[in-house]
Amino acid sequence: MKEDLLTHADRMLRDDTARTAGWWPRTVAFLLRGALEEDLTAFWFRTRPGTERASMRAQLHVLLEEDPPGTEVGRDAAAAWNALSRACHHHAYELAPTAAELRTWHTTVLNIRTALREQGTAAPPMSITA
Repeated sequence: MKEDLLTHADRMLRDDTARTAGWWPRTVAFLLRGALEEDLTAFWFRTRPGTERASMRAQLHVLLEEDPPGTEVGRDAAAAWNALSRACHHHAYELAPTAAELRTWHTTVLNIRTALREQGTAAPPMSITA
């Protein structure tokens, strides 16, 4: 069975050997962002086919607009994607993300995955035409 990006990120967060020293934080950020993007693609494919072809910013905007009352999936997804995108880019004047930040983002992406799967299985709203 193929392991997903979230599983690889988790394994890297647990591996503190010398062979991963230096490069692992940004690699984990890339894996987490990729997992979030894959989850959104799958969600749109199930709920609103075609939306997955839009830019990620557009997809996040649609998700924000369609958040069911009492949920914050869209807000959490947008915040996580933006933070992970910043973490993926190396700047000489910025430190790499810490293990604690990456673990928090991992948990957030996992929670978003669960929420998207639950939303994706709910019946779509019925439209009433006159």
